[in-house]
Amino acid sequence: MNRYGAQAQKHWQTYLPQRYATIEDPNSFFSTLGEQAATAIEQRARELAGPDLPDEGYLGKLGRLNAAQRTAEEEILPELILIDPATDGPPDETPSTSTTSAGPTWTPLVEDPNDPWWQRVAEEEDDQNDDPVTPTR
Repeated sequence: MNRYGAQAQKHWQTYLPQRYATIEDPNSFFSTLGEQAATAIEQRARELAGPDLPDEGYLGKLGRLNAAQRTAEEEILPELILIDPATDGPPDETPSTSTTSAGPTWTPLVEDPNDPWWQRVAEEEDDQNDDPVTPTR
């Protein structure tokens, strides 16, 4: 069992005990789930990292690859491994990567200055900048 499978098993025992209790062979289930998560994370990290950049140094490449790995984990782990108990659906006996094979289910945040939320944030920042601040000693 890889680290993702072990992480899932510990999480499910702690936060999803009813779902965990329905699994007939936990070792096999979490070994398979861990392998599927590792594969999905590896594929997503490759997509995020993209091709090597010209004149990219060792540290630049290392940073790019590590950032892609962490981002991929942030996307995949909540879907397969660290399931939120509040949104937990019916248990599946066999893990499946169908949620990741169709692409990510996340939506990137795009800053749109016309969006009411961003307008409110801009107004609050303007209000803060308008208030004279007296230095404290």
